[in-house]
Amino acid sequence: MNTTELKEQLQLIQSKNYAADEVEHPYELALHMLQHIGSTDPVLRDELIYVTFTTWIGQGIFSEEQLRVLLHKAMDDQHLFYGIGENGMDSVFTRAFSVLLLPPILNMDRQRNFLIKADIEAIHHRLTTYLKEEKDVRGYVNEKGWAHAPAHASDAVEDLAQSPYMDETALRELLDSLAVKITDSSAVYIHDEDQRIAHAVVTIVRRKLLNRSDLAAWIDGLEQACIDQTGERSYVEISRISMNVRVFLQTLYLVIRKEEQDPFPMVRELVLNALEKE
Repeated sequence: MNTTELKEQLQLIQSKNYAADEVEHPYELALHMLQHIGSTDPVLRDELIYVTFTTWIGQGIFSEEQLRVLLHKAMDDQHLFYGIGENGMDSVFTRAFSVLLLPPILNMDRQRNFLIKADIEAIHHRLTTYLKEEKDVRGYVNEKGWAHAPAHASDAVEDLAQSPYMDETALRELLDSLAVKITDSSAVYIHDEDQRIAHAVVTIVRRKLLNRSDLAAWIDGLEQACIDQTGERSYVEISRISMNVRVFLQTLYLVIRKEEQDPFPMVRELVLNALEKE
């Protein structure tokens, strides 16, 4: 099946409200969709493949073993790490939409509890590594649609952080990997990345496993990234980092401004103190 045939079949499925009983072998079609998840056709990639995946996963169309296979395929070197390190290339669509398959699978796991500790640890390792190694932070790409890797990965972090297998150390590592994206020096975020990252951070904080010193050190790390301590960064790069950090902290403050349960009052204080130094 080529991309034209796949697009036509998925459009037909879409027209029938994604009814899987209209498809003879939904799982085989899912594996074929996964092969084309990085298509540069935004309709095929975003509106058809991604939406069909999330709808069918949410409807419980796939067995637990099929979901596990789809999960590990999405995280392999041909998907989540396909062309990793490239910037400005079409490979970003494969990576960014592969990581976006993690949230619906993790959400289904919260309902069925089918992923074992080793699965969650594998997700944690691959996701934190991906966040540190992804260099392409473009949001919307003309004619090709959304890449949005930082936002998509943050959505995955938000879901992963809810797993009971994520302990204090694992949550700190998730925060550290998000910090890499917040302090990226290659671009100023303009496509709501700050909101998506902030919601991931809030979910981590809501686990109540991190103490004040953990969170204070993390916020201090963001502040320190705005200072050119080595002389290796240009003025423009430092300006981008400072802008991204400031906007993120402002957004985080707004997101948690009405949260009264612990430890949010303490986090608000830390964030406000950081903003007052700007």
